[in-house]
Amino acid sequence: MNKLPELAVFGRLLHDALELPVFVVHPGRKMESEYTERSLRANPYFASIRDQLAGYAYALYAAEQPVHFTRSNLQYFFVNALDEDRLAGTLVVGPYLHEAPGDSQWNETLDTLHAGNREQVLDLYERVPLLPPERARALSLMIHYAIHRQLVDPSANLLAEGTSMLEPAVRKQEPDAELSRSRRSGMLHANLSHERVLLHYVRTGERERIRTFVLESIIGEDELGVLAKRSRLRSEKNLMITGIALICRAAIEGGMHEEDAFTLSDFYIQLLEEKDTLQAVAAVMTDALFDFVDRVAEVRRGHYSPAVQDCLHEIANHLYGDITLDRLAERTNLSPNYLSSLFKKEVGMTISEYVQRERIEEARRLLTLTDYPITDIAAWLNFSDQSYFNKVFKKWKGMTPKAYRQSERRPAQHAEPST
Repeated sequence: MNKLPELAVFGRLLHDALELPVFVVHPGRKMESEYTERSLRANPYFASIRDQLAGYAYALYAAEQPVHFTRSNLQYFFVNALDEDRLAGTLVVGPYLHEAPGDSQWNETLDTLHAGNREQVLDLYERVPLLPPERARALSLMIHYAIHRQLVDPSANLLAEGTSMLEPAVRKQEPDAELSRSRRSGMLHANLSHERVLLHYVRTGERERIRTFVLESIIGEDELGVLAKRSRLRSEKNLMITGIALICRAAIEGGMHEEDAFTLSDFYIQLLEEKDTLQAVAAVMTDALFDFVDRVAEVRRGHYSPAVQDCLHEIANHLYGDITLDRLAERTNLSPNYLSSLFKKEVGMTISEYVQRERIEEARRLLTLTDYPITDIAAWLNFSDQSYFNKVFKKWKGMTPKAYRQSERRPAQHAEPST
């Protein structure tokens, strides 16, 4: 049972039998199937949880055993499925809680959140099912056996590094430990790979893609809401100042006027210095990020007509699917011939050339950030065969995909970020 469609059927059966949230994620980091309760999906924070699960680096983990991990006090585990030694998909179970926190714990956690978020966060946590640690472990081993027909050593450590299956639903007296943990999942505390993707989205003004990284997410809010020690607060401010500098440079590369970008950077750095809690610092950082990306998007929109903007948006959202001139023409209510002419006039290349370039850019990111086989990347991005993919990639990047991956891979991709 290693094919993706079979994994989706298995996921539905698991959900129906156990009433647990189950997701099936495509190797190309997109959500293939989702089986969750409607009441859980209705919570405004749930969309960002789904997006983050789709983008988790499952390929960095072997398929020999299930992996358990924690995000914002919510528990998950996943099992990678293989098809002839290649990642065919990932089955994710969660979110769930190991135990329901007491009232005092809830009050302490909710006090760290913005007032407008408390009710929604509480609603989300109340709707998440309970699954004790021993049952979660047993269930993950059973699912692994059903997928791989292999038993896992009962004493094996199933935890992703930096997580704990026995982590209480709310930590009460370990702010420094929590801050260390948040550094692994935070916006600019992530490893080099995620930083590069984030800065790419700033350059291209892609607000919706950045939103899946940071906005409308409870991740980090409970950790960052605690009043920090003076030394820790200074350290976090320094880190965020570095982040603003990187974002500023990316925005300039994306077309924002240099003087405007530096003025905005100075404004947010000064604002950071005035804050005295980690939550306030994080809020300024989020505001800065979206301010920069919105300004880049505005600059880029000014270059194109609404019809071409629609085309660019449609292409960006369907790089893994079928993109045709007829489909774009239908979306923009223009004739194919007129749209082709308009697109080339404004963008400077034909629609097919632009689609090809963007798919190569997506391939470049996958080659840099993941260990997916080159043949799989080519197939996902709709290249007919690897030979053609190699030819097109070399046309745009000056080297083959294999050579590019070798030139770009860095040790930091497989290491924990330094603290």
